[in-house]
Amino acid sequence: MLFFYHSCYFSLFMLIFYDVEVKKSFDLSDIERKGMTDRIPPSRLWKGQDLMLRLLLFGRQVYLKYSMDEMSVYAAQASFFIIMAAFPFFMVLLALIQVAPMIHEADLLRFLLPAIPGRFQGLLIYLLDSLHSDSPAALISVTALVAVWSAAKGMLGIEKGLNRVFGVTSPRNYILRRALCSVYTLAFSLMCVTSLALLVFGSFLQEMLLKWFPALSYLSGMISLGRGLVMFIMLMIFFTAIYTALPHRRLSICGQIPGAMFSAAGWALTSLAFSVYFRYFGTYAVTYGSLTAVILFMLWLYVSICILFVGAEINWFLLFYKEKIMSIKENGLP
Repeated sequence: MLFFYHSCYFSLFMLIFYDVEVKKSFDLSDIERKGMTDRIPPSRLWKGQDLMLRLLLFGRQVYLKYSMDEMSVYAAQASFFIIMAAFPFFMVLLALIQVAPMIHEADLLRFLLPAIPGRFQGLLIYLLDSLHSDSPAALISVTALVAVWSAAKGMLGIEKGLNRVFGVTSPRNYILRRALCSVYTLAFSLMCVTSLALLVFGSFLQEMLLKWFPALSYLSGMISLGRGLVMFIMLMIFFTAIYTALPHRRLSICGQIPGAMFSAAGWALTSLAFSVYFRYFGTYAVTYGSLTAVILFMLWLYVSICILFVGAEINWFLLFYKEKIMSIKENGLP
């Protein structure tokens, strides 16, 4: 929770700083003398207005464009294909665990059972027993290819959504786009697994670390803060790379940082809510039983991709404001 609050405050500070830096690029009084104040985005004229009002109106603009671009449709498309690829992905992961000589079933159970709600522990034991009784090693390569190729379709949906945000289309060959999306998919999968591991199971991992190294108990607060900070920076770098590389438009890396910070904080909040549910409400999943984890994962993935698109819309608006201001400054045109 402390990490989330720090992330929100840091993101808000950076967005305000970015807004102030863009303001410095033109002289407001000079534009007013030219009679062009009506052509300036309204947020640039609210110098004395309340900051919260400015943020709310900016958020409304982002929401309206998000709805007009139908980003939820692209998020649903990407989520569907990524979920379709999740099952072969976990098959590959479990198969790799089986063939790894240094990993034993007892060690996995000792590590995973304390972090899993009681209602799901029976399913976990059954899956691990089935895993170690079969021999899927020969299918690892084929299953891995199926997983990556299927998930690449989901990343292709994210690319289409980002192109829609910036109003461009991609002229690349389909096979080339699919291959590039496969590479991005591997990075996306790694980031999802790392995010869930650190934010959902982070408390358990910290407890295990303190149990093995009791001398670190006086540093537990710093460990929690450091874990959250590292995760936030990793997410911010990942989102910045996605916003810069996927759209078929030349974009500056620095211009994608505000949306990346928003998305990183949003992912932290979503994963925190996911973690709280598993910690306090996981044993009450009576209606759906073990399917609750699958349903929550689907919901988490969909909301996370929606947050990714909201961050892209924020970057679009900041770029739009900057280009419009520079146009007024240089040419006297909107």
